[in-house]
Parts: sequence; C-alpha cells; structure tokens
Amino acid sequence: MRRIAVLLLLVAVALLGWFWLRPKAPSGAGTLYFLNWADYIPEELIQKFEAETGAKVVLDTFESPEAMLAKLKAGADQEFSLVVAPDYYVLQMARDGLIAPLDKEKLKNLANLDPFFLDPPYDPGLQYSVPYLWGTTGIAYREDLVTGPVDSYAVFFDPEAQVGPFLLLDEMRETIGAALKYLGYSVNTTDPEALAKAKELLLAAKERSVGFAGGLEALNRILAGDAALSLAYSGDVLQARQEDERLRYTLAKEGGTLWTDAMVVLKRGPAQELAYRFIDFLLEPENAAALAEYTHYATPVAKAIPLLPEEMRNDPVVFPPEEVRAKLEYLKDLGPDIVLYDQIWTEIKAH
Repeated sequence: MRRIAVLLLLVAVALLGWFWLRPKAPSGAGTLYFLNWADYIPEELIQKFEAETGAKVVLDTFESPEAMLAKLKAGADQEFSLVVAPDYYVLQMARDGLIAPLDKEKLKNLANLDPFFLDPPYDPGLQYSVPYLWGTTGIAYREDLVTGPVDSYAVFFDPEAQVGPFLLLDEMRETIGAALKYLGYSVNTTDPEALAKAKELLLAAKERSVGFAGGLEALNRILAGDAALSLAYSGDVLQARQEDERLRYTLAKEGGTLWTDAMVVLKRGPAQELAYRFIDFLLEPENAAALAEYTHYATPVAKAIPLLPEEMRNDPVVFPPEEVRAKLEYLKDLGPDIVLYDQIWTEIKAH
C-alpha cells in the first residue's frame, strides 16, 4: 500500500510540474465561431490569425441571407461569435436583438477605412457593423452561349430579348430589385402597385427560366453549360472566370445594386472579445488586401488598395467608375415593409 501511495505521490508531482511548465497558449486563445458566405475568405488568413492569437477559428457558411437569418433566429446566435451579413440586414438584426452597438474602443484599425464607408446609409455611423467587402450585382453570362446583346434586364423579363436559357438568382431582394429596376422603379420601393407589377414579371420569367440557384451554384451551372446567364455578384464572376474566360459580367443599363457585406458581433454569441480581434485583424491593410485579392471584391480599407495588383486596382468591374456608381442603389432596410417583399417572394417560389 505504501508503495502505491509513493507512486501516486510521484504521479501527482509530475502532473503538477507539467501544469506549471507546459507551453502557455498565447493571450486571447479560445475559439471564434465564424458564419460567412461560402468561399469568402482565404484559409491562409484564418491560419495567420490563429498563429498570431493562439485561437482556433471554426468557420461555417451559408448560401442565402434568408437562410442565415433564419438559422440565427432559431438559436444559432448563441453559437456563433461573428457573422458577415448583407448590408440591408444590419438594422433588421439590431431590431431583432441579434446584435448590439459596437464597442469601437476595441477597433483601433477603423481609421484605415475609406471615409466613404464610415457613414453608410444601411448603418449610419457604423453603429452596429464594420464593412467587410463591397461589390455590385449585375449579369453573368457565357459569351459563347448567348445569341444577342446582354446589356439590360430585358434578357430575363422580355421574351423577345431572351438570349439563352437563364437562371433566377435565389436571393429575394436582388431578384425583385432587378424586376423593379427594369420597370423603372427604385429597388427599395414599397409602392404596392410597383411590387405587384414586379411579381407578375417574375412569375412570367420563372416559367421561361431553368430554375432558381444561389450565387455560386448559378455560376457553376453557367460554366457547365446548363444555363447561359444569371444575376450574379461581381467578385464571384471574376473568381469563376479564372476557370473559363468565356464568362463575362456586365451591369444592366437600367442600373443595379451596390452593396457592402458587413461584419457584426452577435449579442449572445461566445468569445466576443475574439470577434473584435478578428475584425481589427481584417482591417489591417495587408490582411484586407489579401482578402480582396482572394475574393476579387473591392476592399473598403483605403490603405489596402495600393497593395493590390495593378490589374485589379484598374478593373472597372472591381472598382466601378463614378458615372457607373451613380446609377447604382444600396438595398435599404425596409423595416416592417419587408413583409411586402416576403409575401411576393413566397408566392413566386410556390407558384
């Protein structure tokens, strides 16, 4: 028995020694649970953050903002620390109690942002969010599969102007917004008559389409030849074009949307301090440039732009000239009027 007691004592001493002498995790170690669009951050950036902080990043992805919001409302807001959300969802998420005002004292790199993004219409004064990337929504098409010009939303909504089999983007505000633009309305209108016209236009387009698809799925189907064109996000097209140079992107002559994806810290999420550290990490010019170069989207970090390849800095798809941007609109938070769009979208999808 005494021999066992001595052995136990030696084991206890060894364990105590290991406890005090074991390698210490860097300050801030923990786990960041991050919800983002699919293929929207390079793995190298995540690894760099992990190496700098000793933290672990667990990334989950979504294909549509509606799915993301539904997931958070179902309780996932307690599971994730940080979310990249569409600009027009920010104030809605605040009203829903999913996010709280930012503690800007924890974001020393906010000064690196372009002043244009410091007071955006979707979140005045950046009370709740920090810009992640920005871009435009236009028309993607394979030039060898279309039979005429692609310069208008008519390719979706006018049977006589249809130039090939098309997909409808499975994203409520963007798709209804395109119909509204084609009809001459704002993408943010709440006029019942305008929305009724847009619904009829989309119902007719659905009958002639080859279905709905999320952004990445739509581009994959165009690359595969299952469709010739679809609404698409600028950077996604530039990424996909590396696989097939026949892929093209254009903004409709009626105009389109300019958008910013934004980082928000969830009110009930774990490891909020780590979420702030990650936001600040992405606001560092070198990291912001790496994010933009990987995704082919424009960075809101002004000091990162000189670090981008010259070809990207001068690409009008990435950084549209001022005369083009003048025809683009932000999708605005519609408050309770969003129910008008929800009803139309439900009818279109169920028809």
